[in-house]
This record gives sequence, C-alpha cells and structure tokens, in this order.
Amino acid sequence: MVLAVVQTWITAAVAVGLGAASTAVLGLLVEQVKSQERWPENLAGARPGRVPRVREADDPADWVAQPAGRENWSETPYVERDVDTDLSDLLLHGGFVLLLGESAAGKSRTAYEAVRRTLPAHAWVRPFARSSIGVAVEAALACAPSVLWLDDLENYLGPDGLTVSHVHHLLGQPHPAVLVATIRSEEYRRYDTHEGSRLTGADRDLWRAERSVIARATVVRVQRLWSPAELRRTRGLAPSRRIGVALQACDRFGIAESLSCGPELVNVWRDAWACGAHPRGAALVTAVVDCRRAGLRRPVPVEWARRVHEAYLAARGGECLRPESFEEAEGWACRTVRATSSLLSRSADRAALTCFDYLLSSDGLEPVPDHLWETLLPLVQGEEAYNIGLVAHGELRLRHALVALNRAQQDQVLGADFALALVIGDSGHPRQAIDLLRAQARGRVVPLAVRRQVAHFQGVAGDYVAAAGAFRDLVHEMTSTLGADHPDTLAARHEAAYYTGECGHTSTAVAELTALVADRQRVLGADHHQTLATRRSMAWFQGKGGQLDLAIGELNGLLVESRTILGIRDPHTLAVRSALAQFQGEAGGWERAARDLADIADDRQATLGPSHPHTLATRHQLALALAHSGDREGAHTLLSALISDMTSHLAPDHPHLAAARISHAALH
Repeated sequence: MVLAVVQTWITAAVAVGLGAASTAVLGLLVEQVKSQERWPENLAGARPGRVPRVREADDPADWVAQPAGRENWSETPYVERDVDTDLSDLLLHGGFVLLLGESAAGKSRTAYEAVRRTLPAHAWVRPFARSSIGVAVEAALACAPSVLWLDDLENYLGPDGLTVSHVHHLLGQPHPAVLVATIRSEEYRRYDTHEGSRLTGADRDLWRAERSVIARATVVRVQRLWSPAELRRTRGLAPSRRIGVALQACDRFGIAESLSCGPELVNVWRDAWACGAHPRGAALVTAVVDCRRAGLRRPVPVEWARRVHEAYLAARGGECLRPESFEEAEGWACRTVRATSSLLSRSADRAALTCFDYLLSSDGLEPVPDHLWETLLPLVQGEEAYNIGLVAHGELRLRHALVALNRAQQDQVLGADFALALVIGDSGHPRQAIDLLRAQARGRVVPLAVRRQVAHFQGVAGDYVAAAGAFRDLVHEMTSTLGADHPDTLAARHEAAYYTGECGHTSTAVAELTALVADRQRVLGADHHQTLATRRSMAWFQGKGGQLDLAIGELNGLLVESRTILGIRDPHTLAVRSALAQFQGEAGGWERAARDLADIADDRQATLGPSHPHTLATRHQLALALAHSGDREGAHTLLSALISDMTSHLAPDHPHLAAARISHAALH
C-alpha cells in the first residue's frame, strides 16, 4: 500500500515539476500511511486506513472495558434514563462528556445508547489500552467527525495516556471529535482536591495532570438508585422475570445493578466457598479481585492467577473443601448468570482474566492479604511495580511498598526515587529519608513538597524544634502562594501545631489546633479524615497538658464518630483508641488500659504489620501499662522482646527505640 502511494506521488511530482517541495509532502504522507497501518493493532474494529462508523459497531461487547457485567445488552431492553435528553444535547454540540456513577449504575449502557442514537454516522474510535491513546487521537482527527470512546476513563490516564494537549487538539478542530467517557465514583473521588493533598512530588504532579484532563469534561451523573419516573418506565416494559426481580429490589439496588446481577453475583461468589461447591473458583475470583485492588490495572494473566489463588484456597481449608480443578474453577467463574453477567471474563486470546468491577466495591471485603503482595510482586516490574508500590504505601503496607518501589527505582520509573524515600522514612528510618530527599533536590530549587516531607521526618526523628520551625516557615509561604484555605496550607498548620506541642508548649498547640478544627470543618467538612485527625491531636495535647477529663471526653466522642465513618481498624481510629487508653490509664485505670492496648496492638499488627513503627509503639505503651498495673515481670519480658524487634526494624537512633531502652532500664 505504501509503495503504491509513493509511486503515485512521484509520478505527479515529475509531471508538474514540484521538485524538492514535494519531498516534504511525500514524507508526511508516508508517515500518515504508516500511522494508519497501526490502527488494527490499537483500535477496536479498525482496518488500515479505516475505523468503523458508530452504526457499524453493533456488538455491545466491543464498547465496554469490563465486559463481565455487560455481555448481553441486546437481550435487555433499554429503559430511558432521566439524563438521556441532556446527554443527547451535549453529544450533538460536541465536546468532552464524562458519565459518572457507581459500579453497575448503567453508565456504559446509557452512553452507548446515546451515542448510537445521536451520532450514528460518526467514526467510532476505541483504543485497546492506554498505550494506544496516541494512535486513537490521530485516528479521531483523521476520520472526523468522530467519537473517541473511553469506557473506564481511569485506564487511559497516566504516563503515555490522555493529556490536556490531546483534548485541546481534538476539540479545537473545525470538525471537533466528541469524547465520551465513563468513570466509577470511587475512581472519580481520587481526583478530589482533598485527596490530592495527600500526595507529594511526582505523584502529585501526575495527579494534577490527570485531574486537569477530567476538569475539561462536562460531567453527567448516572444514579445507581432509579428515580420514580425511571421506575415507571421500567414497569411499562413487556413483563419478564428479570425485570420483575429488579423491581422488587429497587429500594436497595438500582435496576441496572440488578439486571447486571451484581448483588446476585456477590452472593454466588460468597456461597461458592462451601465444601464441595466451587471453593477453587471462589479463591480464583478473590485473587483476581485483590490483584486489581493491589494496583494491577491490566487483566491478570491466567498463569499468574494459577499461582496467586492457591494461598486463598489454603487459608480456607485447602483440600478439606474438596476443590474442583483449575479448569473447572475458571469455567465456573466465567459462566454468565441468567445470560447477563459473570464474575470473571476472559481476554480475547483467553490468556488473561478480568473481574466484574461491581465486585471491587462489594461490602465486607477483607484487606488485601500479605500472601497476595508476596506472590504478585516478583511478577511485576517498571510502571506496574510503581503503581502497586503506591497502593501498598497508601494502605500502610510498608514492607510490600519497599519491595515494589525498589524494583520501580531500579527500572528508572519517574517518581520512584521520591516515593521510595517516603516509604523508607515511614518504615522507621527518618534520617535516611531526609538524606535521600535532600540528595534528590540537590542543585535545584527545593520544591515545597520535598521541604514538607523533610520537616515531617525531622519531627519523626525527634527533632521537634526544627520540625516546628520548618512547618511555620512553610505555613507562611503556602499561605501567600497557595492560599490560607488550601489543603496543603492546612496540613502544614496541623504539623506546625503538633510539633509545637511535642516541644512542650501544649497550651499553644491546643489553641492552634482548636482554630484549625474550625477551618478544616469549614473547608473539608466535619467527617473528613483530616478534620478528625486534627481533633485527635487537639485532645492529645489537652491530655498531655493535664486536662485528662476533657481529653477523655473528646476522645470518647471522636471514637464513636471514627468507628462509624472510617471503621474500627482504620489507622486513625486505632490512634484514637490508643490515645484514649493512655489517658484512661493515667486517670487511674491502668488494668483496663493494658487490656485495651493489647487489643490495639493485635489490631495494628493485623492492619499495619508487626514491624510498623505504630505497632511497635503500641507494644511499648502496653508494657508501660503492665508496669503501672503491677505486672513488672510481664512488662520486663515484653520490653526485652520489643527492644530486639525495634533494633531489627528501626534506625539505631529512632526515638521509639531510645524510649523503650529507657523504660527497660527503669524496671531494673
């Protein structure tokens, strides 16, 4: 094909005497043809030089990123949604339209029907993966008017993914493309301003780039629970058992949710663990779900699934459950329920497995277990290791984050150096983290994010005066550059007040934290985790300043709220429980404090791991409570073991280790 085009243009150039000027044109044409030859391997339904029209792309399975939940749309009548009229108007006027809603709310079906109804003659461009975005943008421009379809938008953001420049280019043409995308509510919340305040360095830069893409979209919200008008339209359809079942459950589940069998599939998954049922299938589904939750964004290769599911099966009883063969388990998990949905779906080449995304947000999911991280991490590298490392760090699984980010750093992934330094500091080596951060910033202006982390680790290392001073400088600078209400400014105020209190100025800390609580409630909301954290710190310094009754009262109320909002094992809730036990002990209830701290130590070990500094600190608290309650021998034994563990896991000069040695010496 390229040769034929070249011959045609050479003949024309000679005939009209274009000479050298034709060379540039010819080069551009050849490059365009080469680009078009890449379309079939990057775009659904494409051939060299041609992509299908919307009306030709008539297989719904080709439109969706997670086909496990939407394989048989043609057999399910479409019910007009309340957003349909506005959605059609938006598509007719062009632009970037993003449908937002919970899993199985009907986002993809609603978007599919609207595009098919409104833009049948447009070219239809759907990239297979994030790495195909560049080709997809070229095709959308070459085939205008066109629809660029991005189901599950989060899969197309990030390195080598969709950028603001792409969006500007697509929408700035005489015949602009129409971008249509969907995103789950859980993913969309990652781009909330307050969530961004948790990130630093390269992670924050990437988050901002991805958020700027989303900010260009017009968001259309698709509700999970259907409106009275939508339910009336559903009842007007020809009666069927499936629709009848969905209507019966419409007070708890959305119609689309029920029609896709989401709640039913969750029950099928849970019931499969029974002896002689499908225990290997249940283990396989759990393993694939947890791979996604651990940060693996692509489908799980079947051979990986073979490895990682075995530990789940063993944990439930192994051979005692009379498990089926792997082939039977895979077949069961990929079998559709009522011709609608399946727990897992196979890739086109049957070499990888994807979970129905409804399962990712189902109730009662346990934390991703250690054995999943340990089996998965040796299989990944590069950017995948980096993504998994960030998730592990966010989940406070520091041991696994260290492994993943070390691998990402070795593979020279952008941002891995910074992320690894943070994990090293959080793992009990704050001065090493400071040295790494300063080395990364050497020779250039030190970003605010790096200075903030250096100040934080100075405080963790016990340099409270230096940390308090550094954060006060940061508050002044952030207030003038970012604004007084910016989440980063509020976070710096919190740490400045906290380390002021650790310096012994508890009344000043309480006053500053009290003012910050009011500001965080106004800006972030009363239920935000950072607002709750500020209230906890305020109560902590009330107690440290001798106001035990006031601190205990505040912590009791905060504990009720934290359990409801965050859960009993959330790290913030555990910190509230720890502070409350400490002050109840100081108020005279050391025996009760020892019992509570033993439970907290177990919960922190289960949640954070045995070597996390917070787990080790709680064991120290427990030893002191035992000593105060009269069990000096028990305290001595616990401290001896604790010092050994701290020596193995913490830096030699870590304040936790120094404090444990002082307590141990005092018992002699």
